Amino acid sequence: MPRIALDSSAVLAMVYSETVGSKVRAAILSSQNTVFISAVNWCEVLTELGQKSPIMTAEKLTAILPGVTLMPFGQAEAEQVATLAKNCPSISWAQTPMGAMLEMLR
Repeated sequence: MPRIALDSSAVLAMVYSETVGSKVRAAILSSQNTVFISAVNWCEVLTELGQKSPIMTAEKLTAILPGVTLMPFGQAEAEQVATLAKNCPSISWAQTPMGAMLEMLR
C-alpha cells in the first residue's frame, strides 16, 4: 500500500482548487493509499487558512483531510531531518535516499 506524506503546499493546492489539487484530493480519497501529514505541515495549513477565514478550525481541517493521519514532529524528528540534510546536502526531487519517490506538485 503506497504511503504518502503531504506537505502544506500540496494541501493548500487542493484547498485553493489549483490544477494539481485534484491529484492531491484523489490521493487522499483513494483506499489504496495511507496518507500522513506532519504536525509542522498541519500547523502551516491551519495557520494560513485561519488567517484567510476566521471560522477555520482544526475540526474543519480534519474534515477537509478525511483519513489523513497527523504525525508528531518533535525534537527527535527535527534531529533526523537535520542529519539527513547534513549528510545529503544535494538531495534533488528526482533522486532521494532509501528509494523514496518525491513529486513536486506546485
